[in-house]
Amino acid sequence: MTDPKVEKNDFEPLLATLELAGAEVLDLGCGVGSLARRIAKESGALSVTAIDVDSTQIERAIKKGGDVNYLTATAKALPLAAASLDAIVMMKSLHHVPISEMDAAFGEMARVLRSGGQVYICEPAYKGAFNDILRLFHDEGTVRAAAIDAIKRAEAGPFEIVQTSEYLLKPTFQNLDDFRGKVMNVPWLENKITPEIEKQVAAAWQDRADPDGCATLSSPMLVFVLRKL
Repeated sequence: MTDPKVEKNDFEPLLATLELAGAEVLDLGCGVGSLARRIAKESGALSVTAIDVDSTQIERAIKKGGDVNYLTATAKALPLAAASLDAIVMMKSLHHVPISEMDAAFGEMARVLRSGGQVYICEPAYKGAFNDILRLFHDEGTVRAAAIDAIKRAEAGPFEIVQTSEYLLKPTFQNLDDFRGKVMNVPWLENKITPEIEKQVAAAWQDRADPDGCATLSSPMLVFVLRKL
């Protein structure tokens, strides 16, 4: 098996995989809308809707603007008309859907997609140097595995998997403080980073960092493209 292609970002593999020109697109689990805005600006999409369950994130997205329709909703109850979309993108967001709601989310995606519409799902693989450090303070092993299982179940229902691929991101952090600021100092990890965890992260960083403290951490991404039957 050949090594996965190294990519600079998540947008270029998406654009190379899905034909979005003229499509009505949903970014599901959009966060602050960075990807949705780029899709709207660079893909030629006819329209872009962006949905996240976190209203605070949506408020931030709205302030950033862009030709995007931002909505707050859950994946299991999309406030969209049936057969109104051509494509749905879930960029590293499926594993954030509660496990008990993943099947319902696929049901909703099937409802709002037109026949032949596609879902692009990118999920972080549970491996690589980035994950080795991340799991010390935020272990996503269970939810990531559940996301892959949900994709397989969707294939037995309203979807078929038409493509799978893998690519490699290699984010670089100037030092441990840079990593802390970008990855660890986030609201949902507040009060979860104990002094013992800090020690473990520092030791793991030391093992992977260059002499100047900089570290490039491999992060493999798994891509699944599903088509509505």
